[in-house]
Amino acid sequence: MSARSIFIIILILMHYFLIAQNNDYVWPMGSAGGSSIELLEMDSLKEWTPFSLNFSSDPMKIDYFLKRRFTFDASNSNYSTDEGNLFCYTNGMQLYGPDDQPIQGGDTINYNNYWRSKVHWQTGERLGFTQFQGNLILPIKQLGENLLYVFNIVLDRNVDGPIGVWYSVVNTDCNNGKGCVISKDKILMQERIKSNHLKACRHANGRDWWLIIVGEDMTIFYTYLLDSIGIHKINVQNIGKFNPRLSAGNATFSHRGDQYAVNDGRYWDSIGVISIFDFDRCSGLLSNPFFDTLVIPEASIGQGIAFSPDDRYLYVNNMNDLYQYDMKDLNKPRIHLATYDGFQDPTDWPGIFTTQFGFWGYGPDGRLYNVSGSASSRYMHVMDYPNEEGIACSFRQHAIRVSNNPRIIPNFPHYRLGPLDGSPCDTLGLDNHPIAKYRYEVDSIDYLRLRFTDLSYFRPEKWSWDLGDGSPLVSTQSPYHTFPKSGTYNVCLTVSNENSSNTSCRTITLGTSSSDDMAVTPADVSLFPNPVQDYLLITLGEYVPAHGQVMIYDVTGRPVITQRIYYGQNSVDMSGLQAGVYVWKVMDVFNPSPVLPSRRKGEAVVVREGKVVKL
Repeated sequence: MSARSIFIIILILMHYFLIAQNNDYVWPMGSAGGSSIELLEMDSLKEWTPFSLNFSSDPMKIDYFLKRRFTFDASNSNYSTDEGNLFCYTNGMQLYGPDDQPIQGGDTINYNNYWRSKVHWQTGERLGFTQFQGNLILPIKQLGENLLYVFNIVLDRNVDGPIGVWYSVVNTDCNNGKGCVISKDKILMQERIKSNHLKACRHANGRDWWLIIVGEDMTIFYTYLLDSIGIHKINVQNIGKFNPRLSAGNATFSHRGDQYAVNDGRYWDSIGVISIFDFDRCSGLLSNPFFDTLVIPEASIGQGIAFSPDDRYLYVNNMNDLYQYDMKDLNKPRIHLATYDGFQDPTDWPGIFTTQFGFWGYGPDGRLYNVSGSASSRYMHVMDYPNEEGIACSFRQHAIRVSNNPRIIPNFPHYRLGPLDGSPCDTLGLDNHPIAKYRYEVDSIDYLRLRFTDLSYFRPEKWSWDLGDGSPLVSTQSPYHTFPKSGTYNVCLTVSNENSSNTSCRTITLGTSSSDDMAVTPADVSLFPNPVQDYLLITLGEYVPAHGQVMIYDVTGRPVITQRIYYGQNSVDMSGLQAGVYVWKVMDVFNPSPVLPSRRKGEAVVVREGKVVKL
């Protein structure tokens, strides 16, 4: 082979690895409680629309879909393109595309007698399988084709519990790029297994996947390898702690892929078990088990578990309590972070819609998102800084209100995990070339003071921040910075390792001087949902107000709501307003200050405006 050919192959491999890999950027959610068109026509359920969390922008936005005919029971997985656009999603029974229609061959997957019986009593829709972490989508290239393997834990109507794991295969290139199912109802395992915990991790070569399936009695772990040839059983290990017939729980891999953890509970005798293992990304073997017990409330099916993005901390919870483990020393006592505060959804059937803790999702924005596993709450909990110790992690209960009962969060692998550089299995030349990314938050007292959070991936080793205001470069991974005055700044983060460096720049606008500036200010305001029944979520991005306000006016021009608004997500209570059309304005209101002495008290600039319908 010529030197030129080798060089071209290297470039192809580098391109394969350096693509954005935003495959977890869109999260379709919403339970079987009212996501069909027929149910939406019922006046009492007009706001129970399916929705998606969309991480393609910062801050994260929520999109809702009035005509999405699809329901999730507990199994939920999806896949977005490398650019971050939704490609497909599944509840284990059907496979839909971004147009909310079945992809070719995806109207029926995992067909058996349970599939036939699991229908909505009013609409006839397939509700989906009932396993938390019960399905998973993994991309792989085989024989020159770009494929998705869609794995599902499958139930049988006549058997108590899962009967095994099946899979379907999607070719993403066929049907003009819309994809089509080229194989389905394939049996990977046909034996009784654990009802949850379908998790995967990148092989050390950075391309293939390890898939772990837990045996029914929680003592046997099956490890499969998905590679460029197919799917193969590699290991069967009897390593787990005996704890038969556990209730719903969760499993997770660390972001580095070197640890695997499980949180399970046995609700009828209030016992929970935390299991933590080392994981070898070359061999697929688990080792060095650590076990701990957790008291859980009766009938708890909300046992969640998640690593912090830097893998320093492990978070575990039952439905009522949240704890933090220090992974540097598991012999240290775990820290109790929070207890369920008793908050209930006040708008529907009080006493039923609780907001207890449940299962975790890893946000591409570096946050952890939590949903209640059993309750019918329309609220989600958020942890803003999971890399921080103790309460500095900022766990906010019922922080985000959504339009439908999420119940379960999508099940993803860590797509942005690269090869284990220097390991014996690092054989494909896919070195970690770091990708720079960050987010920022604004101090609620001083809008000129920002906190930056590094979100870079592919093993960055060094950080360099150019804050765009003439101040010295900063090498801290996630710094704070106070800007000298209002204005527009080009903030750039450069990350590097021994392989390469990468730079990400964002234009950050802090306040403004006049309404004329707003013509060029890229302020982004989104409302969710619209129409709205009670609570309106207003997301303000690409602009940091000095003193933001949202004002809502009725048809006569009379202001009916005035509320402080900040960069990010803001909840506005519209439940007390009459049905009708209202005008909203997001404004920036200034007061005299040493920094802005020329401004008159109360001077305001309209950032964005529009209309909202109140049901």
